[in-house]
Amino acid sequence: MLRATLRSLLARKVRLVLSALAVVVGVSFVTGTLVLTDTLNRTFDTLFTDINKNVSVSVRTVNAVGTGDQADRLPVPATLVPIVAKVDGVTAATGTVRGQAVLIDPASGDPLNSGGAPGIGTNWTGGTATGSEEIADGRPPNGQEIAVDKSTADKHHLTLGQRISVQTRLQPEEFTLVGTFRIGGQDSLGGAAVTTFDTATAQRLLLAPDQFTSISLAAAHGVSQEQLRDRVAAVLPTGVEAITGTQLAEESASAIQDAVSGFSTFLLVFAGIAVFVGAFIIFNTFTMLVAQRVRELALLRAIGASRAQVQLSVQVEALIVGFIGATVGLALGALLAMGLRAAVGAFGISLPSGPLVFQPRTFLLAYGIGLVITSFAAFVPARKAASVPPVAAMRETYVLPARSLRTRAFGGGALTVLGVICLVAGLARGENPNASMVGAGAAFVFLGIATLSPLLAPPITQVVGIPLRAMFGTTGRLGQENAIRNPRRTASTASALMIGLALVSAFAVLGQSIKESVRETVSESLGADFYIATSNLAPFSPQVAAGLQGKPGVAVATGIRGGAVKIGDTDSTVLAGDPAGLLQVLSIKQVDGDVNALGAGSLLVDEATAAERGLRVGAPVPVTFADGPTELTLVGTYEKSAIAGPAMIATSEFEKHSNNNLDLFVMLKLADGADPAAVRAEIDKVIKPFGSVEVRDQSEFVAQQEQQVDQLLGFVYVLLALAVVIALFGIVNTLALSVIERTREIGLLRAIGMTRQQMRMMVIVESMIISVFGAVLGVLVGSFFGWALTGALKSQGVTTFAYPVVTIIAVMIAGAIMGVLAAVFPARRAARMDILRAIATT
Repeated sequence: MLRATLRSLLARKVRLVLSALAVVVGVSFVTGTLVLTDTLNRTFDTLFTDINKNVSVSVRTVNAVGTGDQADRLPVPATLVPIVAKVDGVTAATGTVRGQAVLIDPASGDPLNSGGAPGIGTNWTGGTATGSEEIADGRPPNGQEIAVDKSTADKHHLTLGQRISVQTRLQPEEFTLVGTFRIGGQDSLGGAAVTTFDTATAQRLLLAPDQFTSISLAAAHGVSQEQLRDRVAAVLPTGVEAITGTQLAEESASAIQDAVSGFSTFLLVFAGIAVFVGAFIIFNTFTMLVAQRVRELALLRAIGASRAQVQLSVQVEALIVGFIGATVGLALGALLAMGLRAAVGAFGISLPSGPLVFQPRTFLLAYGIGLVITSFAAFVPARKAASVPPVAAMRETYVLPARSLRTRAFGGGALTVLGVICLVAGLARGENPNASMVGAGAAFVFLGIATLSPLLAPPITQVVGIPLRAMFGTTGRLGQENAIRNPRRTASTASALMIGLALVSAFAVLGQSIKESVRETVSESLGADFYIATSNLAPFSPQVAAGLQGKPGVAVATGIRGGAVKIGDTDSTVLAGDPAGLLQVLSIKQVDGDVNALGAGSLLVDEATAAERGLRVGAPVPVTFADGPTELTLVGTYEKSAIAGPAMIATSEFEKHSNNNLDLFVMLKLADGADPAAVRAEIDKVIKPFGSVEVRDQSEFVAQQEQQVDQLLGFVYVLLALAVVIALFGIVNTLALSVIERTREIGLLRAIGMTRQQMRMMVIVESMIISVFGAVLGVLVGSFFGWALTGALKSQGVTTFAYPVVTIIAVMIAGAIMGVLAAVFPARRAARMDILRAIATT
């Protein structure tokens, strides 16, 4: 039986390749994502281990919130350095300064593009017992001098002796570039542009005199990191902690690895979609192969093969297809990982060098997907193969019996009803819908529609075929009848396409709803006329807001910043700004108390947060900042706002508890009768020295938000195109096998006068009907998904449902075009058949 199985596979090489292709694409996407993730994780682990290899213990202030950026931590006083330096086992104590420093391109005046990575400023510690910087060219900085990482200098063609402006929390200043350096042996710190100053200059620009971000300690020989940490901790004041160098390296790598993990999960979701689509194709392929091999299988039964042997034979074929697909997919996955890594570099992000990492789980998952998916998809066709009676070998007209569609109707209907119930229950919670319940409901509805698709195929294909019959006459009618002939096959083929197009439609609906929600939110919740921010939303100097206050035509100009806090015991966020200006530019609607009373020692919360946590106006509210817990008085509540968030405080209060002294936005409101063009010209003068800062009016601000949504959707569509391409191969595969199955029928049609062109058109019409059927189901299901997603994300600010008519029409047209493309090879094969040989085929 094994020999017969292998011969059967080798006799159908094209079908083998087409079947394995679905596995190859899915497996390559999964393995490529895992290899890239593992490579980046190990690379950054190694990088931060090398950077901190000389640091035995790091001393820093405690972040009581437990989340948030390093910038939220308060600095440590320089007076602490001699204290910890005297601890037994400490051989060196070096104060480190870290903050934001953006290099300004000398040629254009714009920020140097670092591909979205931050601009980091720090003091030069190279040559100390705890430092990891090594000069590549030139020398360390002193006074009005800087050194930059070698990767940034090379990428932007910076030369020693060049004068370069640097933007920090103060006005931009000009420095002389005197050196380039490597960090931990690498030319780049993960693509970030790193600028170093001498310690006094770094303190002046990034913190304050006599302050450090942290203190790095080196241990004497024979003293472990843990021993030194415990000794140092004993002399530290309240609110200051000591951690080991190993823990510091792990924390530094973890922040990047969390981002890598999120991106990996995002890619794996789409890889799973590709695998799911591939399962439909494999199922369809083996179903058709079994139908075509009825006489062959019957002969095997007639000469003594048992049902189990026949079933095992088909399952072995599937395993071989899965093994080949997984092996090729594994190899292509490595190439894909290299390609993704190169693509990241093309966006200007210089990743640390390192070899590709293949974890054992990557191999196990690759072959697990290939073998399990093909085996599972081929199980039902294998059962059908085993049911072929030996007597069928003597009957040319024998076909496999088809089960009634009643079971499908019942099962599909039950799944659909269950999905609707879950959706209704999930969305019935008003402002806080149960997203998990909505997701489960959408999944059940999708499975229900997919199960019901064979019942939906005849009526929908009848309607879809009407214009094609009118256009192509008898040829069009024959193509339509071929599509209707086997509704299970048509539905299975179309379902693979339906998955991809349903997701495209769902994201299109969600994207359009998000953009419409942004428009409404800006018009209803924001009272500003101009919005000032960096292009990548990096924080910037508060001197921008200070410089705009009091300018002609400016009524309000307030900087807005924020961070992570805890309100009570619950993680939350807080928005901070000048109280008088904040309330005007955010169009806050008061519910209780007096929102205008916001000031030092007080806060505002939205009505939902107040109700949820039992907060009362006039009562103290426990709030935990980075520096520890405090109590603020609740002076008012306001209607829930997607922009304001759950809580607001004054900037003066925020600065008491956080070292994060940079603004995220500056919002500006015009004075009555002011000329917008004149005010904008004044804004341009103020922000010009701050090269990374841009100004937008309300319409430009909305357009920018919409552009970001479109960019994200574009990335999602590229990933979904993978599933659509796999589905396209599925249609090609189905039509190719269908042409082989109907060889004699095609010969007879040609014999009675059908031309090659008519034959091609018949196959193309069949393919178009299948594709449009899949597109119709995809659009219907996807539109439903989009509506459900919009409802589920209501609490996240997606408050308006909007339907992208143009995009949906484009999806339908794309479905028809894919039908034409998928039919090219099968139609050509059908048209080129030898008439006499085709008629003689049994």
